[in-house]
Amino acid sequence: MAFSFDFEEQLEQISRVPKPVRLGVAVFLLASVAAAYGFISYQPKAEKVDVLQVKIEKLERQLANIRAVASNLAAFEQEVGLLEAEFKKARRRLPEGKQFEDLLSDITTSGKKVGVRIKSIERQSEIPHDFYAEVPFKVELDGSYHDLARFFERLGKLPRIVNVGELEIKVEKEYRDVTNLRVKGTATTFRFLADAPPKGGAS
Repeated sequence: MAFSFDFEEQLEQISRVPKPVRLGVAVFLLASVAAAYGFISYQPKAEKVDVLQVKIEKLERQLANIRAVASNLAAFEQEVGLLEAEFKKARRRLPEGKQFEDLLSDITTSGKKVGVRIKSIERQSEIPHDFYAEVPFKVELDGSYHDLARFFERLGKLPRIVNVGELEIKVEKEYRDVTNLRVKGTATTFRFLADAPPKGGAS
């Protein structure tokens, strides 16, 4: 069966349709086209825009954080410098190496500066702890009361920590204007154990 389409006849039939109906059909067709465009073209682009918006917000937060760090960089560097200086100062008071000879030199020099004579310094066995070791040593010295007081004051200001224990004090000689004292006792310094095993580890 042959099928033929007469375009002019169809136009003539459409022209007979009332104008309001024709307008309604035209509006419907336009709305359908717009909906199809939105579904086919606009919707994917809108979703892409949403993804880009989220990415932009994330980058803005990262940029704000970087700017905050950059603005405080000088303060951070200053704080790091202060911490490093404090660390070096603390390590001087608790050295890693034994360096007992350096301490002997400091003690002897302190004694000479205030007129105290160091008779002997005898190192004792170390007492290890978790991360440090006690280094006790016997000391014998003599001098006047005032000279000994200045000596112990200097001892407390040394870079390394030195704790003085019980002391035996005797009068060695008495002069008209001064009394010479003989002092014996034990003092203790400390050192950092760099190779100390962690707790629970093999010793």
